[in-house]
Amino acid sequence: MILNFADKGYFIIRKAINPTLSKKIRSEIFKNLNVSGKNENKKYNTFCKKVIKVKSKDYHEYTKPLFEFLHHRGYLEKIFLEKKIYRAVSELLGKDLAYCTDPGINLNVPSNKGVKKGYQFKAWHQEIWSGASASTIQFWTPLIQKNSRSGQIEFITDSHKWGHVPHKNRMPVELPKNFKTKKLNLEYGDVIIFSTLLIHRSVETDHPRMAMPCLIKNFKNREFSFETNRNFHIYSYSEMTKLERIWGNHYLSPFRIKDINEKKN
Repeated sequence: MILNFADKGYFIIRKAINPTLSKKIRSEIFKNLNVSGKNENKKYNTFCKKVIKVKSKDYHEYTKPLFEFLHHRGYLEKIFLEKKIYRAVSELLGKDLAYCTDPGINLNVPSNKGVKKGYQFKAWHQEIWSGASASTIQFWTPLIQKNSRSGQIEFITDSHKWGHVPHKNRMPVELPKNFKTKKLNLEYGDVIIFSTLLIHRSVETDHPRMAMPCLIKNFKNREFSFETNRNFHIYSYSEMTKLERIWGNHYLSPFRIKDINEKKN
């Protein structure tokens, strides 16, 4: 699965999140937003009516509690420990894994829904512009959407090989004259994992949507970025790290855990 990551800068995992878990997360989001309806289509329509009434300046505070809820209730850890996701990420980074707990739910509300300017439709950018390390990866999955064709992310193919692209005011100041792009069409439960150097942007849509981007890193890697200013939650330990936790400290204090004089039954 990850063999072409170096070449493509990303990989997509279809049906990575169990449908039961995916549906439960949507249900929890709707419940937290006081969205009701007989089925998901009705709930989505109610969701759209609610979010267009929220002032754009309040959108971050609107989504922040949702991310914190999903984190503290263990839903995010369940996602990252899903078999397909965990296998792919651990093959790429190893098993000493942590995900960023800084609130990371994006809410896109298009301008045709009464908002003066579409919210959080980000222009071309690299995640390293926000302080992410080049050895960290970006996780992205849709949470609430009308359908997979209603607009998600577009990225520039092979751009992860260009290095740090010059930018100003969160906009690239220089791009090649000719480049190819690719747009996503992820269903619920699908995820994309990509390099923090892969240039990407939001795709405009006529329908409100919610998605979750999240940084994942190997917490044993030395930091050469501003990621130390962010919060991360450890959710996986390698066998060597498990052994270090048994030893307790780097002095390897003798007999810290096990009483060698303990009689065996």
